[in-house]
Amino acid sequence: MVLLSRLPFLFDGHGHEEDSYGLVVNAWEMHSTGHYVASRFPGHPLQEYFYLLIWNQPAWIWNLLSTLFSITAVLAFYHALRRIGMNYAMEASLMLAFTPMFFISGTYTIDYAWSLAFVMLSFSSLVCRKFVWCGIMLGLAVGCRITSGVFIIPWAMLLFQRMDIKTWFMWMLKISIPAGVIGILMYVPAFMQYGTTFFDYSDQFPYPPFTKIVYKATIGVFGILGILALIVAFTRWVTQKQKEAVNPPQIFTPQRIVWMVVVVLILHVISYLRLPQKAGYMLPIVPFVLLLVLMYTPKHTLRIITMLFLLAPFIVGMNITDDLRGSGATGASIRFNVSGQEISIDAARGPVLAEQQKRRNKMEYVERVCDYIDTTRHSVTLICGWWYNQILVRQNERPNSGNTSSHWSIGKIKLKFYARCEEIYEPPMDTTNVTYTTSEPMTKAEVLDLFTRRIYYLPEQDLYNDQMFGQSCTNEIAEPFPVK
Repeated sequence: MVLLSRLPFLFDGHGHEEDSYGLVVNAWEMHSTGHYVASRFPGHPLQEYFYLLIWNQPAWIWNLLSTLFSITAVLAFYHALRRIGMNYAMEASLMLAFTPMFFISGTYTIDYAWSLAFVMLSFSSLVCRKFVWCGIMLGLAVGCRITSGVFIIPWAMLLFQRMDIKTWFMWMLKISIPAGVIGILMYVPAFMQYGTTFFDYSDQFPYPPFTKIVYKATIGVFGILGILALIVAFTRWVTQKQKEAVNPPQIFTPQRIVWMVVVVLILHVISYLRLPQKAGYMLPIVPFVLLLVLMYTPKHTLRIITMLFLLAPFIVGMNITDDLRGSGATGASIRFNVSGQEISIDAARGPVLAEQQKRRNKMEYVERVCDYIDTTRHSVTLICGWWYNQILVRQNERPNSGNTSSHWSIGKIKLKFYARCEEIYEPPMDTTNVTYTTSEPMTKAEVLDLFTRRIYYLPEQDLYNDQMFGQSCTNEIAEPFPVK
């Protein structure tokens, strides 16, 4: 079911996030330089090195790997639930498989499904008391996403033996040593290349408003129907006369599971609030939230909740309507403004369908940008921002990229991620003593115009270029890109 449900979404590029295309560019750079290059700090070395092996393959191959890791995560979650002794493991696994953020992460190049798969393999090994394997899987999860290392804390809480501290300590050594060794080895290339500066993170965007933070951590992860399902579960629990677990685990007490989940939630909320830009940062909490739902929800209510999760990716989505980086809106939508952006609640386009439309919209716009790059005769500096990696990837894919048959285009296009104004400012050309010859019927002014460098920025990138460097000059030296 996981494989078949993802297949229709694997063929629209590498995803809508700039980091997805950044991983492709990173693989090209490592292939050409012969040494490790971080796609973004602090690095995601396991995935980056794996992608190096397929650096020249089409996008669907990259995306299919994420699908395979999604399958692994669901199977490991199912196995862990069965090992714990809980009923309705199939329903909980279906909820995970169709949680919108998890569904989306299994259709594009980013690392969210990879890291969660290794975390679930670690959890499954933990409940089977295969502690060395638990540590190995956790170390590999750290190799995908360094924040996965925090799971050593809830694992320790779950295993804690009040009456036998020595045994507990030995178990934790069996987990911690392989996890630590593998995790450290994964980041040795980053340390050798960047020193201690690799252990950092940065973002060009300002800290988001409160509404956006809450949206990404809730609806952005579970979708509107998923949140509705969680509300149904919580309401059912509140209205129960007995607050005891109706589907208790057999090898751990319900209280032990609850405290483990609470710690997972606290750790990930703290991590998320440091840089709350992406809903995917909260994805690791999903299996553990579903574990609580499974424990405290009666069978008939659980089936209703499962049906809501099965529908959550496909209907009733909330998205921005921007034509370039949003998903637009169908006739079955309600529109309103939040924090200066038009938002739609669309009954006919759920989160997964909206994400696919975003990918297509961005691909179409990048195609128009690349058409301009290949055909213009002018010298151009283009401030690209979040479009930068996708433009590089698409330019590399085009069969006659660069229009090398025309001398007007050779070395004329400079693509910039972001840049300080003094780095890209071009003073007016001194034409006093200029002479020219041309085989084309052009005036001197027309020839000089071709060699006067134009500075453009893609939509919204004037704002973020200024924010990146604390300046307010991009609009003074650059113009909006002429292609819409």
